[in-house]
Amino acid sequence: MLNIKEYIKKIPKPLISSIIYMIIVFFQSGVNLLTTPIFSRILTTSDYGITSTYSSWYNIFTIFITLNLSAGIYNNALIDFDKERDKATSSFLSISILLSIITFIIYVLFKEPIKQLLGLSEYLIDFMFVNFLTAPAWGFFLTKEKFDYKYIKPLIITVITFIMNPIIGIIGIKLFPDNKAVAKVIFSGIPTVIVNTILLIYILKKGKCFYNRKYWKYALAFNIPLIPHYLSNVILAQSDRIMIQKIIGDSAAGIYGVSYNLSQVIQGVFVGINAAWIPFTYKSLKLENYKKIGNYSNLLLAFVGAISVLLVILAPEIITILAPFEYYAAVWVIPPIVLGLYFSFLSSLFANIEFYYKKNIFVTIATSCAAILNIILNSIFIPKFGFIAAGYTTAVGYLVLAIAHYIFMKKIEIKEIYNFKKILLISIIVVVLTFLIIFLYNFLIIRYIIIGTFIIMLLLNLKKIIKLIKKEFLRGD
Repeated sequence: MLNIKEYIKKIPKPLISSIIYMIIVFFQSGVNLLTTPIFSRILTTSDYGITSTYSSWYNIFTIFITLNLSAGIYNNALIDFDKERDKATSSFLSISILLSIITFIIYVLFKEPIKQLLGLSEYLIDFMFVNFLTAPAWGFFLTKEKFDYKYIKPLIITVITFIMNPIIGIIGIKLFPDNKAVAKVIFSGIPTVIVNTILLIYILKKGKCFYNRKYWKYALAFNIPLIPHYLSNVILAQSDRIMIQKIIGDSAAGIYGVSYNLSQVIQGVFVGINAAWIPFTYKSLKLENYKKIGNYSNLLLAFVGAISVLLVILAPEIITILAPFEYYAAVWVIPPIVLGLYFSFLSSLFANIEFYYKKNIFVTIATSCAAILNIILNSIFIPKFGFIAAGYTTAVGYLVLAIAHYIFMKKIEIKEIYNFKKILLISIIVVVLTFLIIFLYNFLIIRYIIIGTFIIMLLLNLKKIIKLIKKEFLRGD
């Protein structure tokens, strides 16, 4: 009889790595979601607005200041500079450090107009630059660990920091009750800054390479053209709330915001799955093992689709737990948002191929077009149909993104990688089930019968599912 250790050893590394990193991202997002009711009661609405504004500006400026070097290009670099990883990583990190310092000098020279533009205090902007300086170290560390299918250290660090962050944040608010927003942002970020600083020192010390023309040219030539892509991703994620607030008002934006907070958790999980999937994809492409990528991706997409459908089924219960009855209308936004996130994950499977072959112009065009389309659709349909329309415009935007990435991928694909018929079948099932479930939200008993049936069928067919997974994972080896 197989013991647990032997069974775990038989699980393919890409699979167990994907599961662990999904747990890591879910834990990160889950803690933020669970602490939202706590901080929303400690902070005033004005204070909470300041913390949200800080987060939004940070996400936008991160794209320009750090160039997101630990995102796309670094996975390629881990293959292209396989024997020079430490030097390349140190050199990449140095680019982010230099850009952070230069930007901070510009801020000091034009402090007052920048403070007015951002609507943030000097303390918050200063702390933002501390994060710009240190945060990339965590990105490089995490990406490298994922690439090598390692997860113990990231898991331990994640658990410690994301437990300590809210605790220290609450202590900070108690210590500075007259400046709660600033205290919340700075104190809750201290544990993360400490960890990132340690990682920064470790990477620089191990690589001992600040400037190297080869590495800098490699990184900048690849990532600078991707800035519109990263910015468009932010627009796809953020524009709905901004436009709802401008067109309808704060109340509608608040209701939509509840579903948005949930979507951040879901998106975090899906992004985590893909991030753990990228190393396997790149290594398989290098070995020209295309069939293996296709077989694995079918299972991965079916898994993401099952999660999506389950979340749509449970949407009324989720909203009831997250917020009082005044926010219940958010339940009608969850299905299209979840559907959009499913398409977003699907598009990432295609985009991974584009990134590997360094066709980043295709990635930029696809994401930019989807973001522009999302803004146009929002401006047309939000005034006519209210904030619920924003969920559907987002779903359409991500669907177009997936289609565009598929078309561009086919232009550079050396040999067929993905089974389009299976992908299409899985996607149709997810879409049809999503819309069928929406009509059952007002029929509680029927919906609970479906949920119960789903669970029973899952348990009864668990052995068959495990056998199928083993069969698929062994195919194409």
